[in-house]
Amino acid sequence: MKAVTVTEFGTPPELREVPEPTVGPGRILVRVEASSVNWLDAGIAQGVFQDVAPHESPVTLGRDFAGVVEAVGPGVTGVKAGVRVFGEVPLGVPIGNGAWAERIVIGTDAFVPTPAGVDTVTAGAAGLAAVTAVMTFDALDLRPGQTLAVVGATGGVGGMVAQLARAAGAVVVAPGLSEDETYLHGLGVTAVLPRGGDVVAVVRERYPEGVDALVDAVTSYRPTPYASAVGDGGRIASPTGAAGEGRGRTNIVHAPTAGILRRVALYLEDGTITVTVGRTFALSEAPEALRALTGGHTRGKIALRVA
Repeated sequence: MKAVTVTEFGTPPELREVPEPTVGPGRILVRVEASSVNWLDAGIAQGVFQDVAPHESPVTLGRDFAGVVEAVGPGVTGVKAGVRVFGEVPLGVPIGNGAWAERIVIGTDAFVPTPAGVDTVTAGAAGLAAVTAVMTFDALDLRPGQTLAVVGATGGVGGMVAQLARAAGAVVVAPGLSEDETYLHGLGVTAVLPRGGDVVAVVRERYPEGVDALVDAVTSYRPTPYASAVGDGGRIASPTGAAGEGRGRTNIVHAPTAGILRRVALYLEDGTITVTVGRTFALSEAPEALRALTGGHTRGKIALRVA
């Protein structure tokens, strides 16, 4: 079968023939129809994690998937061949398995049935970003009427956090480009702040006592420069290691579970979360899709159509 893999870090991934996976006890075989591109994929391809965990070459990229169950291993109940499913391939040790392949084998905690009415490309772009968004939103403990500032609201995770906060009755503000205003308003952002200016000063001008909560989905592995926009007793959560330390600060450690995936499925089904797919590439165009993510401004997710 075909899969997109890397054999040498820092070189473009390639579509190549790899052995067919075999289904074992407690696992299912899925024919993948769609996936998406995440920053985690770019990091793996560049070798960011080679000093953190061993890798098994060739490394198949991709975490998200949507497709159809082809076979069920011994001990698996509640699902059968022909069922549409979506989810996320866990980042195992050694790092080697991924979703950018025609078929994958996964455990029962890594997928849920795709809701009726949710198309395959949308489901295939939801997994990692939606799970991360739910975990980030949960850490904020927002109440109706509270204010949330989202840095990175045009991205997959930030945009879904904004939607979850809106559904919870929070007031959402976010820095953005002028050309993104309509898009951000559609996600539930009440006020779009100038992205190139002093975001903290603009927030404080609008909310002199500061916002109740902040999500920074952009700053990577250093304390967010927007912390002073948050009022006393406020919360900061970050999926990129930018929350800082101390009370009310939560750096999200991504941990997909069937329980969170079930919540994602419900949110997709009832419209609480809408997954925006900005561009779609074929599996053979995966290197170009990675460049599209890392090389410029994006809205929502970049999808891969596998079949």
